[in-house]
Amino acid sequence: MPTTLSTSAPYLLCSLLLLTGCFGRESEPIKPPPDVPADLLQSCAGYTGPLPRTEGQISDALVAEAKGRVCANARLATIGEILKGTELQ
Repeated sequence: MPTTLSTSAPYLLCSLLLLTGCFGRESEPIKPPPDVPADLLQSCAGYTGPLPRTEGQISDALVAEAKGRVCANARLATIGEILKGTELQ
């Protein structure tokens, strides 16, 4: 026998009332997670080339790695600011 909204409504209402009864007036409300943009959760590219064999290639790899770390640190700082902003609210 298929359940319709009219036959399941009393059970849903009772479930909600029981659930709200589990929390006292002093309980803290549940806060939704902060809204962090998806692009901040993507990894930053470092050096992705072949194993460096010359001084020039090593230099290029070091610069690429440094840029990747700066990118990652900037993203972490931005996420930190977002999380700090949600604590104040």
